[in-house]
Amino acid sequence: MVYGTAWKKDRTADLVAKAIKAGFRHIDTACQPRHYNEAGVGDGWVLAARELNLDRTDIWLQTKFSGLNAHDPNNVPYDVNASLEDRVRQSLQKSLENLKTDYIDSWIMHGPEDSWDDHWKVWRTMETAVDEGKVRQLGLSNFYRLEGKHPLNAGVIIRKYAVTQLICICREDVQWAYAHARIKPKVIQNRFYAESGHDVEIRAFCKEHHIEYQSFWTLTGNRDAFHHQAAHDLSIRKQLSPEALFYAFCMAIGISPMDGTTDEAHMKEATALMYRIRRGEKIFETKEEIDIIGNALGTPGWWNTEDEL
Repeated sequence: MVYGTAWKKDRTADLVAKAIKAGFRHIDTACQPRHYNEAGVGDGWVLAARELNLDRTDIWLQTKFSGLNAHDPNNVPYDVNASLEDRVRQSLQKSLENLKTDYIDSWIMHGPEDSWDDHWKVWRTMETAVDEGKVRQLGLSNFYRLEGKHPLNAGVIIRKYAVTQLICICREDVQWAYAHARIKPKVIQNRFYAESGHDVEIRAFCKEHHIEYQSFWTLTGNRDAFHHQAAHDLSIRKQLSPEALFYAFCMAIGISPMDGTTDEAHMKEATALMYRIRRGEKIFETKEEIDIIGNALGTPGWWNTEDEL
């Protein structure tokens, strides 16, 4: 699981420190002041590491390059008049400063650009950062289609940078970006909910190519899947809250969920769940148990990893 830091504003440093003290080691943020306090993440992990005697290598930091349209025009972390490639480089430099580190573990392209030409300008610049040792791996987020590559033949309403627009769920776009990248994406981070078909095709592609699929909006977008009587009864048997049971479900089908809780008790429950799983415990012992959650998602073919149970 990954601790998510969006929307935490002035509480970011304190909450990141508490999450790390509770047991989280993977932290997600973005160089996007509109929704993230990246400098607060830097303050928080340094504070917690000092108190727990942790090294930088004990903490996994993930941040994002966000395109110009993703920002508040009055608070952009790079020169808006610079070339696209320079904006990417300036964003990375700001992230390194904010996060108080000389390298980023995982650097994500926060969303599609307006064309494939611009996509490759961003991606090639990000690849160079890996070559230079400033970044360990790359990834994609909010990646469903890129304008101009495929026709808009099947649409759903999702949010790109918090702006609602009609786009299609298109596995081929992920395949195209993967196939033509010199340094392949190691992460796909998407909203996990019914309107996107729970990314069944994209998750299958990720499994095939050993890409980590990270989910956000994991609880908010799926409350009906774990707030029903059968799920409640199962959560009691497993000694988990319904929310933690849903996180366990996500991990059982190959998803790394992002947890952005601000509640210390929930942080501790999440890390206790991770410990149980790492210790070898199977939260779901039968397909019938996992179906209690999965069938309530409302997405046909939601499970493409049956061989893993």
